[in-house]
Amino acid sequence: MATSISERRRAERLPASGRVEISFEDPTLVTVDAELLETSATGFRIAHDSKELISGLNVVLHRESVTSRARVIWTHLLNGRRVSGCVAL
Repeated sequence: MATSISERRRAERLPASGRVEISFEDPTLVTVDAELLETSATGFRIAHDSKELISGLNVVLHRESVTSRARVIWTHLLNGRRVSGCVAL
């Protein structure tokens, strides 16, 4: 019997919303506006329009007074918009 994805997750996913900025150096500073979709103790998921957020990229998330570092794990198209999953560093 196959294990479902939710049973393999290490941390509970919680719905989230709100505007965030994602930044990274490439080699100059790049800032991407994004929408926070989901958070967990280990990372977050965002929706955005940037082709530059690719797997393996280290980024900084800026939301209100919170700043956190993360790595993009995957990006795919969902309903015409890019969605990326990131793990906290």
